[in-house]
Amino acid sequence: MKKLVNKLFICFAAKDRYDVVQSIVYHLKNYGIDIWYDRYEMVMGDNRFEKNIEEGAENCRYALIVLSHNTINSLCATEEIAILKKRYHKNEVTIFPILFKIKPSDVPPEFQWVKDLIFKEVFRDTGTLEVANHIACKITKDILAHYKYKNIQEILSSKKIISKPIVSLLKNYTKLDVANLNSRIALLFAVYTIIVESYTISINAINIIPIKVFDRLFTETCLNLTIDYRELWLLENSICILIQDYYMFCTESKI
Repeated sequence: MKKLVNKLFICFAAKDRYDVVQSIVYHLKNYGIDIWYDRYEMVMGDNRFEKNIEEGAENCRYALIVLSHNTINSLCATEEIAILKKRYHKNEVTIFPILFKIKPSDVPPEFQWVKDLIFKEVFRDTGTLEVANHIACKITKDILAHYKYKNIQEILSSKKIISKPIVSLLKNYTKLDVANLNSRIALLFAVYTIIVESYTISINAINIIPIKVFDRLFTETCLNLTIDYRELWLLENSICILIQDYYMFCTESKI
């Protein structure tokens, strides 16, 4: 079985690049997500099939499909979508579809399968950060699948050695009303701050996405933000990954 790369392939029509794709790429890169994007992977003289198809559409574990009227009329994009469809039905790829300036009722029959998935409708001036949040939630969830503890409650119940301030903050976090989003995010950010300031650790020893998620949150908003449940879910995933990365590093460094 072919070993897939943990990259997100961006499938789109060239005419949509500056209207929507660049914005999505910006947010994904800020989250530390490794993407396969033609501007980063291809140069003049490259073989399009070898690069765009074999390396990208056929070999990435994730794919974002930007479906628009331009996509439908793009030979390259429709070829990539056909490949992704086959891989999706073989459970080889996770697909994130967005409909850009096209109504669901206007999607042609050959692309109707995309509407069987959870999709987002996006317009030129809205929705790209939310798209990135959806994608980052799924990717961090997949990362957590390889860890022993999948959520905050499991970490608290594990009896592992975690600093008392972190335990106290996480316990208070679990007691907060689910709708109290601002307080919950403040506590998670406090946990994050304690973790990264308490240990000196090689960046190569941890998954970079959780660090990028929290850095993006603070540098762009200084916590003065309206947060939604999906963003909170992303932060919870990130904290669970960070705690286990740092705990494992600190334990192994003492062996």
